[in-house]
Amino acid sequence: MPRSLWVMIAASLGFGFVTATTFTSLGYVLYTMVADLGWSQAAAGSSFALLGLACGLASPLPPFLIKLVGSRLTLFIGAMVLAAGFLLASVVQGIGLFFVATALMGAGFSLIAPSPGVFLIATWLPERSARLLGVYFMAGSLGGVVGPLIVGAIVGLAGSWRLHWALMGMAAIALGLLFLVAVRDAVTVESADQVKHAASGQVAPSKASAWTVRQAMRSPAFLLIAAAMLVVQTVVTTLHSVLVSHVAGIGGGAGAAAAGALAMSLLALTGTLAKGATGALAEKYDARWLLILGLGLQFGAITLLATAQTPVLAILAALLFGIGWGLAWLSAHVLILRYFGAALAADLTAMATMATTLAVLGPLSAGWVADRTGGFAPIFLVFAGLLALVIASTTLFLRAPRPLPQPDVAQSRDDDPLLVPAE
Repeated sequence: MPRSLWVMIAASLGFGFVTATTFTSLGYVLYTMVADLGWSQAAAGSSFALLGLACGLASPLPPFLIKLVGSRLTLFIGAMVLAAGFLLASVVQGIGLFFVATALMGAGFSLIAPSPGVFLIATWLPERSARLLGVYFMAGSLGGVVGPLIVGAIVGLAGSWRLHWALMGMAAIALGLLFLVAVRDAVTVESADQVKHAASGQVAPSKASAWTVRQAMRSPAFLLIAAAMLVVQTVVTTLHSVLVSHVAGIGGGAGAAAAGALAMSLLALTGTLAKGATGALAEKYDARWLLILGLGLQFGAITLLATAQTPVLAILAALLFGIGWGLAWLSAHVLILRYFGAALAADLTAMATMATTLAVLGPLSAGWVADRTGGFAPIFLVFAGLLALVIASTTLFLRAPRPLPQPDVAQSRDDDPLLVPAE
C-alpha cells in the first residue's frame, strides 16, 4: 500500500478518534461521574469548559511543532498527551485532578487534528486534496456519531466509567504507535505558514483582495457572521456537555441515559449530513438565507428541548438541531469566502473561530443554572432568546459589504463572484 494512503488512513483515524472520545462523548461520561462522585453540575460544566479552552489555546501549537520535529512526532506527542489525560481521568477522585485531565485531552485534540491532518493530506495528495479533505472531515464528524454509543456500551456493560477512560487511554497509545509507523512528511517544513496554508496549495493565497484583514474584521457583515457563529458554537458546546443529563432527567433511569446517548449521536450525524448538503445548496441559493434557515431550525429545536416531557421529543429536538447546526455553520463560512474573497478567507475564518472560544462559558452557565433550578430548561430558553436575536440581526442587517477601493486591485466588485452572494 502506498505511503500516501497510510498517511490518509492514520490522519483520518486520528481525527475520528479524538472527536469520538472528547467533545461528543464527554457529556455521557460526566453524567455517570457526577452521579458516582457527587459533583455539582457547575463542576461538571467547568471540566467541559476547560476541555474547550485547552483545545482553543493549543490550536496554534501544531504548525510550530511540525516545523520543529515533523508531523509524525507531533501526532505522536498529541496521542501521548491525550493518553495521559484519559489515564489520569480513570483514577480521579476529586474534580481538581479531572480538570487537569480534561485540559490534557483538549491539548491532545489540537495536536492531532485538524491542522496536522490537513497539512499531510494537502502535501501528500495535492491533486486530490479537496476531495480527500472532505473525506478527512467526514471521518472526524463520524467519530462524533459513534463516540456516545461506544461510551454507552462500555459503561452499560461494565458499569464503570473508570474502565472507559482506561480503555481510551490504551487506545490513544495504540494510535500513537500507528502514527510512528504510518506517518511521514512529504515535504520539508521550512515555516509555520507552510503548515497553516497547506490546504490552499501555496504559502499564501495569491489573489489580491479589496480588503485588509483589519478592515474586514471591522465590517458589519463580518461582525454579524462572527456573532452568529459564536451563538451557534455556544449552544452546540453546551448541548454536548448536558444533553445526556437533560434527557436522563426527563425520562429517569439508565434507559433514559441511553436515549441521551442516541440523541447525541443523532445530533452529530444530522449535523454531518447537513454540512455536506449545504455546500451543494450554497451553489444554488443565497448562503445568507441558508444561514437564517439553520438558525431558525436551531431556535425551534432548542425551544422544543426546553419544553420536552419525553425522551422521544428530546431526540427529535436533537435531530432538528443537528440539521440547523450543519446549515448555519457551513453557510457562515461560505459567506466569509464570498463577501471578502479567497485571499482573506483563512485569516477571517481563524479570527471568527477564535472568537467562538468564548463558547466555553455555555457549559459553565448551564451547570450553574442546573444546580440552582434543578434542570437545564432555563438555560435552553436563554439560548433560544440568543438565537432569536441573531436571526433578527442577520435577516435585517446582514448584506454583502461594499469592498473598499484599492489602487492595486483592478477587479471591481461586480467582476468578482467571490464578493457577491449567490443568487
